[in-house]
Amino acid sequence: MDITIQMRSLDLLLKFIKHDMSGIPHYGYRQQKQAPALCGAGERLPRCTPAEAGISCAAVETFFRQSGQETRSLGMHGAMLLRHGKIFAEGWWAPFRPDAPHMLYSVSKSITATAVGIALDEGILDLDEKLSDIFGGRLEVMSKGMKTVTIWHLLTMSTGNRFNEVGSMLAEDWVRMFMESVPKFEPGTAFEYNSLNTYMLAAVLHEKTGIGLLAYLKPRLFDPLGIVEYAWETCPQGIEKGGWGLSLRMEDLAKIGQLYLDRGMWKGKRVLSESWVKQATTSQISTPNGNCKEGYGFQIWMSRGGSYQFNGAFGQYVIMMPKYDAVAVIYGGSVKLFSESCLTEMLEECFGAGGTPQNEDPEAQKALEDELKNLTFSPQLPQEDLGCDSEVFERIVNRLHKKEFRIENTIGSLFPMPLQCVYGCISDGVDMVRFEKKDEGLLLTVYERGERNAMLLRKDGRYSDSILGLREEAQLASTCAQWKEDGEEILLAVQICFVETPDTRLLLMRIFEDNIELIFDETPSVSDATELLLNLVGLMDKATVRRLIPLMTRIPGFNENTINEMVRKYAAPRAFGKCIRCHDLQT
Repeated sequence: MDITIQMRSLDLLLKFIKHDMSGIPHYGYRQQKQAPALCGAGERLPRCTPAEAGISCAAVETFFRQSGQETRSLGMHGAMLLRHGKIFAEGWWAPFRPDAPHMLYSVSKSITATAVGIALDEGILDLDEKLSDIFGGRLEVMSKGMKTVTIWHLLTMSTGNRFNEVGSMLAEDWVRMFMESVPKFEPGTAFEYNSLNTYMLAAVLHEKTGIGLLAYLKPRLFDPLGIVEYAWETCPQGIEKGGWGLSLRMEDLAKIGQLYLDRGMWKGKRVLSESWVKQATTSQISTPNGNCKEGYGFQIWMSRGGSYQFNGAFGQYVIMMPKYDAVAVIYGGSVKLFSESCLTEMLEECFGAGGTPQNEDPEAQKALEDELKNLTFSPQLPQEDLGCDSEVFERIVNRLHKKEFRIENTIGSLFPMPLQCVYGCISDGVDMVRFEKKDEGLLLTVYERGERNAMLLRKDGRYSDSILGLREEAQLASTCAQWKEDGEEILLAVQICFVETPDTRLLLMRIFEDNIELIFDETPSVSDATELLLNLVGLMDKATVRRLIPLMTRIPGFNENTINEMVRKYAAPRAFGKCIRCHDLQT
């Protein structure tokens, strides 16, 4: 079964790269996301100035400036810095904002583990409890190796299970597939990162309590911390995905980080047991093959200098630094793993520059506030020599007013590929674009096989919000553009930030009188996202590749370079279209 799953997973990845999305996921589309939720409600954390926190404004300003420049390794969307339980600095790279919940990816794992910790304290679970005892009564088949797997093995990523994130798109019953898989090694003897371990923790809690993670956590974690806005994607069986799929506002996530830093206490009341926090934040297993090399606790990564962190793909982090009594929360859209970024060094320089409370420096504080107000998300645009000249824009608007272009046979979409795959709502590709002059700028309307989304390109080049939909999934997006007129050619570079996610669509349009070319790019890019996923599920591991190559040859046209070749070809697809003639005929 495991070889079959790996082969089907590989085939799925190849289809993903080629954008052949028929039958993906195999169990069909199911709605995950409701309308965007902008929420300023809920209990707020106390604030103070950097000086009151014992940190110089200059050190804080340096952190935000340098981290913002790390476009590729961090891709900063927002950052929040806390010391002694108070927020002393927070900044958002426009158009990202504090009132929007943000996809956390694998930071979700640490919240799932928190629910497990509470269940252990309540006597619902035991670390040595076996999955075979929990699920054995309703499973007809179970691999021999899985009969010894315990809650501890799931918490420490040491089950060795082969059923992974890619495989989850192939099967509707994730519990059954997990329990039927044969482990790669004896459970407990090695660390191997696999998000389905965390899913099984969510499934265990559902089996034991009869309710989902959100329902379980609401009175035990969210309500005590004043967290009122949250959402969690679910599997085909309706169980929260556990290992990913949670969305939270940054300040609410900061509360959970502070709760761990304070050893489970919140405003003088115990929310988590101290014994759980100690175990969860202490290395339980070595991680020679992990993202971070300092060890892994209970769904929490150990870091240098006694720090520990919640760690999510594409730049979602909560870093607890006990030696500074500090917490840092980062949201981003990066293409690098945490260990490959320079975030640890920058945080050390920032917090290491502090100590006891300092004298206030009004000028330095004002300079910092100005810096934080002017943060802007600026990924690499497909075309660099563009601008926001108002006279040029006016000419472009008049030339494009009421023009419509029929797009020919494209795989390109408004929606970045990771976003489509996370929700399982796959676009059939753009088939028409339309332009219309408005007082505020140029209205761009994009049609995707029966779906219509409109975005305003402002004449001042600033961001404009809109709600974009793909099937029933509604996304809050913020759009801006830059432009250039070069003789008969119009160049429009459109940047669409999906502000509740790490993803940004970069769309370059080359427009002539009767035809148009579209270049679909995105950040994080398809190639980077694919490489990250391959690494996470072990398909970049040389031993795995060597073992699979003989079987891969069964896939038509496959060779050892197939994946890399396909990624290069399909990462930034191009599309072409022709202007549709408009006849205003009088009867």
